[in-house]
Amino acid sequence: MTPPRTPSTPRRARRRVAAALTTIATLSGLAAGGALAAPTASAADLGFPFDDDFSSAAGGTLNGAARIVDGRLRLTDDVRSQAGSWSTDDTFPSTAGLEIEFDYAMYSDVAKTRADGLLLYLADGAAAPGVGAPGAGLGYTCANAATQGQGPCDDPGVPGGFAAVALDRYGNFSLPMNGSGPGATPDAVVVRGSGNGNDGYRFVTNAPAPGGVGSDGRTPRKVRVTLLPGAQGELFVTVRLQAGGALRTVFDHVPLHGAGQVPLPDTLRLGFAGATGSFSEVHEIDDLHVRQPTDLRVVHDMPPVIAGEHVAYTVTASNVGINDSAPSPLTVDVPDELHDVHWTCEPAAACADDSGTGDVATALDLPRGASATIRIEGTLDPAATGQIDSRAEIATAPHLADTDESDNVSVASAPVSVAAQLGTDKSVTPSTGVHPGDELEYTVTAANHGPALARQVTVVDDLPAPLTFVDSDDDCTADGQRVTCRASQDLAPGADAAFRFRTVLDPDYRGDGSDVVNVATAASPTDPDGGDPSPGVDIGVVDPQGPAPTATPTPTPTRHPTAGPTGGTGAANHTGAGSGGTGGALAYTGAEGLAGLGAVGAVLAVAGLSTWWWLRRRTRAADGGPSD
Repeated sequence: MTPPRTPSTPRRARRRVAAALTTIATLSGLAAGGALAAPTASAADLGFPFDDDFSSAAGGTLNGAARIVDGRLRLTDDVRSQAGSWSTDDTFPSTAGLEIEFDYAMYSDVAKTRADGLLLYLADGAAAPGVGAPGAGLGYTCANAATQGQGPCDDPGVPGGFAAVALDRYGNFSLPMNGSGPGATPDAVVVRGSGNGNDGYRFVTNAPAPGGVGSDGRTPRKVRVTLLPGAQGELFVTVRLQAGGALRTVFDHVPLHGAGQVPLPDTLRLGFAGATGSFSEVHEIDDLHVRQPTDLRVVHDMPPVIAGEHVAYTVTASNVGINDSAPSPLTVDVPDELHDVHWTCEPAAACADDSGTGDVATALDLPRGASATIRIEGTLDPAATGQIDSRAEIATAPHLADTDESDNVSVASAPVSVAAQLGTDKSVTPSTGVHPGDELEYTVTAANHGPALARQVTVVDDLPAPLTFVDSDDDCTADGQRVTCRASQDLAPGADAAFRFRTVLDPDYRGDGSDVVNVATAASPTDPDGGDPSPGVDIGVVDPQGPAPTATPTPTPTRHPTAGPTGGTGAANHTGAGSGGTGGALAYTGAEGLAGLGAVGAVLAVAGLSTWWWLRRRTRAADGGPSD
């Protein structure tokens, strides 16, 4: 049996580090061997993961006022009536979807009215890069130059625009450009649809930006935009904006398809744009990360457990997203209370490792709609109490991003049932030949038959009335006739504890001891059914009030009769043959001597009659009378 272990934070930390190193080694081996490899991009495809810190303009095309300043993409300076854009040189398949995360800043060193805003946009991959109208157009849509957006457009927008998500400071991006829009909405997140030249760019939706859209000077804020294609050529957008130190959802799964929206093109191009109008400020983008989206999740199936017994539970990881994920690192932090842990992974085709021991650290190949299950087994420490906890975590392949990270970690807890089974044994010394007033020593033994640790073990013995508790060298005390013994430590499965205590039999007791019977019972809070009692133990008592033995006379030697007037004198003085001593009683020796006494009596009777007959004949012969 593996000795009990005490959970240790440093130890668990070491285990997690070891698991992480194992995962890294697994992923490295897979990459070297070509198994579970990330898809490669063609020359026309945007390679994932795509990261840009904008230390240069490499990988994209600058338009209008856009330029690289101090390691950031600056879309406009703090100058009125500017528009600038940047877009990727490569395109990506529209069916793959995207998760785009970036930092932005809107600021001015001058206290004034600030405008207008910036946006992320998608354009048809077949269209040439470009920039839209300044002011209300935010460098994406077309606009009416005379009205700053209202009415028909005469200042063209981005070529082949498909959709844009804007952070609109001044609010004019919601104006009814080309007759589509509710009106000015400051500090809003706004979505517009497809357009080209002076046509389209329909309004889709807007919502107030949590905390507004501005930044604290050059200190950036983070935005995450997720684009998910549907099965029928749809495209849905989710927008999260950093506010109060966390990303807050502004839009969730908003459809970009609908009336006035062009069909989803085969490829899309990613870009940023920003603009100023009658008012201005600096608009900057930094720290861009683009991944393909997927959605992995992990769940536990952990039943209740019993201390000291076999435990088995499963962890299942699945891909419910739109893109395959391989390799997908999976770790399971197995409860410290489990010993001799081993695990298996199925199906084998999805698992980098089909089995292992201890904590799980492996990688999974999870195509869209696929799943893999880890079965974990071990023996729960007999001393375990409370609950055990298992933590599992799944991560996407490096080129992917998870659209719902809330289900990437699963923590399962199982209550621990404690079920020790106690048995009791008992003996007494002496057990026979006991006299009233004698001292007796009882030994009671509690044994734990498992499977759990038996805690706070006691043994209770209710003494019969003729017995009185005297003392104990072990931890046994009496309250009246009830003797209670207490174990000094918990009993592991297979262990036992013996207790000895002394009693005295009542000096006035009269009986054979068959009624002096007592039973001991062991108990523990961890034995829910109560301990099994011992067999009844009695004693054999010598009863001083038993029946007295019957006396048997001892015959005296035969004497020769003397002549006298009568012949009966000799007979009258005859006491029977004996050992030559004076007559006395034979001691009663118990039932086993009765047959011998009977035989001796018969012999003596025959001898006495023979002697009487012989003396009588001698007397008659001397007197001259007839003989028999």
